[in-house]
Amino acid sequence: MANIRIIKKYPNRRLYDTELGVYITLDDVKQLVFDRVNFQVIDARTSKDLTQGTLLQIITEQETSSTPIFTTPLLQDLIRSYHEKSQNLFSRYLEQAMHLFLDQKQFFQHQWMAYQQLLSNPELLQQLVKKQKPVPKGSEQAMRKKSRSKKK
Repeated sequence: MANIRIIKKYPNRRLYDTELGVYITLDDVKQLVFDRVNFQVIDARTSKDLTQGTLLQIITEQETSSTPIFTTPLLQDLIRSYHEKSQNLFSRYLEQAMHLFLDQKQFFQHQWMAYQQLLSNPELLQQLVKKQKPVPKGSEQAMRKKSRSKKK
């Protein structure tokens, strides 16, 4: 398992990165998230895990400083879900939905990059066109007739 970076949170709310030996800000913690660094925020006195609360604090700052992702009705429903027996199921669902969303986003980004590369490379585009099978004679007319007959 990869090393987990320990961030200590002191009573004065300051965050101390034990690996770097320096105080850091919430923006620095957010950068750790972007950099996919495994970390844990712990209370310096009690060693209680404060990671989730710290991440929620980052989300709260994001929601108030830019265009929010969460609508008011969504947040209200989320709060209501804490009192339901299906809370664990809902949590797993949200996690899986986020993974699916990120996978799809990555897939479409790769597709878009490939498309851009194709458009910027005329030789590659020409090779692709040459590999396409020619449309048999009369096929276009037959397809048009079929299309017109469906509209009637």
